Amino acid sequence: MENNISRKEKDANGLFSKLEDEQSTVGKIQKSIKEQQARVEEMEEELEAERQARAKAERQRSDLARELENLSERLTEASGATSAQVELNKKREAEVSRLRKDLEEANIQQESTLASLKKKHQDAIAEMSEQIDQLNKMKSKIEKDKQHIMHEISDVRAATDEVNRSSASAEKSY
Repeated sequence: MENNISRKEKDANGLFSKLEDEQSTVGKIQKSIKEQQARVEEMEEELEAERQARAKAERQRSDLARELENLSERLTEASGATSAQVELNKKREAEVSRLRKDLEEANIQQESTLASLKKKHQDAIAEMSEQIDQLNKMKSKIEKDKQHIMHEISDVRAATDEVNRSSASAEKSY
């Protein structure tokens, strides 16, 4: 009988230890969820910064387009000039052409960067969502295990109380 009680107490202690381990795991998981959420917010801030940079580049492109248009008008006005002016106009055309090329390259590079950031952001969100799902599944399992352990503890306590009552009753009858 005492062996049985001792075994039940050992089982209860083991279950309490397991419960503490599970609670520790839940704490770690909750911390991980918070870290992942902070990471998502950081990625969203990066995306917003990239959007602002793109808007700035669009404004610059617009300014360069106006400048290009002004240079083209000036070039047209100077078309009747002397050969020196013609040479100057050719240089300006080359500069305008170079500016257009630079602008196009800048736009292509910016679009590529934006696409890359969007993909990275989407990948990060997908990964974090998957991790959150896994963590939620683990949390649910832990809660089920905890309930099961608590039920077993309750059963062990009830059995221990019954053994104590029986023992006390047996001692009274002797």
